Amino acid sequence: MTARVLIVDDDPVQRRLLDNMVRKFGHEPAIAESGDQAAALLTGGERFDCVVLDLVMPDLDGMGVLARIREAGNTVPVIVQTAHGGIDNVVSAMRAGA
Repeated sequence: MTARVLIVDDDPVQRRLLDNMVRKFGHEPAIAESGDQAAALLTGGERFDCVVLDLVMPDLDGMGVLARIREAGNTVPVIVQTAHGGIDNVVSAMRAGA
């Protein structure tokens, strides 16, 4: 079964790497270049099987995206990634529904 995976990252290199990986495993990637774009897709009726979400982005960050989609009742599984990690970020993201 092919899963539809939303990749959310402001870094074009990361988006390209994730896009290639998702395709390599036989799934269908969709791309959002910003948190606002991702939130619009995820709360606007689009269906995704999984989201790979960057935490640190300008404007609406990953935590903001998580808050918006959970407030909208969307229970899609979310995998968080960031280059600015720390235990506080991990705990916060998990509490927010990642």
